[in-house]
Amino acid sequence: MENKAQINIESYRTEEAIEKYSHYNLYTNEKYLFNKYFQKGKTILDLACGGGRTTVRLFEMGYQVKGTDISDVLIGIAKKRFPAIQFAVGDYSQIEEADSSFDNILISHNGLDYAYPETQRIKAIRECARVIKPAGFFVFSSHNIKSLHFSPFYLKQRKIWMLKNCWKAFYDRKYILDLDMWTYYCSPDFCIRQVEEAGFQLKEMIGFRSSTNRFFNTYLSPYVHYVFQKT
Repeated sequence: MENKAQINIESYRTEEAIEKYSHYNLYTNEKYLFNKYFQKGKTILDLACGGGRTTVRLFEMGYQVKGTDISDVLIGIAKKRFPAIQFAVGDYSQIEEADSSFDNILISHNGLDYAYPETQRIKAIRECARVIKPAGFFVFSSHNIKSLHFSPFYLKQRKIWMLKNCWKAFYDRKYILDLDMWTYYCSPDFCIRQVEEAGFQLKEMIGFRSSTNRFFNTYLSPYVHYVFQKT
């Protein structure tokens, strides 16, 4: 168990990780959700921020943002590149922030799915519920296990990998070895229940290519963006 968790952590300390996370842009779903739910002047805690891809853009857009990541390597690089932005090494399953101290929380690029084992994921969600202010928005994305049946994305890009793992789509959630990392896949329905049990309410979900179709997002979208509000 500890070995699998360490594999995920070490993956973010490599030269490959530095190259991969050295770009600074927002994806289409992120632009839409940030503009809709984040208000200028409000505080945002950007968890699992990597090298600061979303942190930098949020800062440039005028938000009060702090980025944290478990990778000391990526945070060290982010601090050197962007000294005006607040970055810190931190584990989202044990957030070193006061209760109700941030207006909004973000975990981008399916970052929540690399918490291992599942108890760490649940701790991270509960920690977000503790740190976020009442009525604050929690935005994140997560891999969709149901898409492993016949998602056109995997059929086109990763057919052999999908065929090896398609039987796992019958589960509500499962850890899958994906690009050398143990990755949490779950159904949208399960994900919603999991987060709502921590004290949030679902506001919106968007699938691949900005889909709002519930059937597509549940069975075909390889990952889903979620917006929850603290109750």
